[in-house]
Amino acid sequence: MENEQRRSARIMYSIPLSIRGMDEKGKPFEIPGRTITLNRHGARILASRSLKVTQTIHVTNQANAAAAEFRVVGPIAPPIDHEGEWGVECLRVDKNIWDIQFPTPRGDYDARVLLSCRLCQAFSLQSLSLVEVEVLETAGLLTKPCVHCGSSTPWGYPRQAFELETKAYQAAVTEATGGLPTLAAERRRTQRKAAQLPIRVRDYYGEVEFAQTENVSQDGLCFSTFTRYYVGQGIVVICPFDAGIEKPEARARIIRTDAEGGRYTYGVKYEQPPR
Repeated sequence: MENEQRRSARIMYSIPLSIRGMDEKGKPFEIPGRTITLNRHGARILASRSLKVTQTIHVTNQANAAAAEFRVVGPIAPPIDHEGEWGVECLRVDKNIWDIQFPTPRGDYDARVLLSCRLCQAFSLQSLSLVEVEVLETAGLLTKPCVHCGSSTPWGYPRQAFELETKAYQAAVTEATGGLPTLAAERRRTQRKAAQLPIRVRDYYGEVEFAQTENVSQDGLCFSTFTRYYVGQGIVVICPFDAGIEKPEARARIIRTDAEGGRYTYGVKYEQPPR
């Protein structure tokens, strides 16, 4: 019942918006946008430019001219042609620019989630809003203050949550195969192939890079790069990538990482099979 009440507090409704803010160079911008879903204090919005996490933007509801300051929580979908979906929260809890009556809130937050800092690995039980939960479930990371690091850092579900599935599978394979080596069993399940294929990687912030795989399977792939990603982070990939052929992207998530000599090797699991 409680989860149902939380879901009912977020509705799908498109409202035209005007969004004003400052870019990374300190220059003002004003762009159109619209809401996709919204709740009492926040919204999932479509914006025609990339926004910066934690920045303050001025949002005007074009339908009623009501306006308020919002904080950018994070990306919810990777941008396409500079147009992306972002989670935002109103900085004034008493402000409602949507002209919609929402149920009376029972508290300032809707969820309590155990997270870990991706830099120092500290754990913290964080109080999250609905918008933050949505960003966490899609992009895989939230920017939150860390008392140990002394700054805002990327936070996500504890790494153990991503390692648990792999460990459980390995245990099941050992039992089912009478103790055959893990690598042989792994090949049976995923048909992992050592292959160096060109790959395009795009994150939820719009950054794009081209890399090369170390191995591939139906479930995912492994690639190496000098770019830093974090366990749990959502990405979209095209593998193999050919600039002359239009091919759909596949949503995926970083589930393992190793570093050596400034270069990172990532294990990636598809969230949906590539088409």
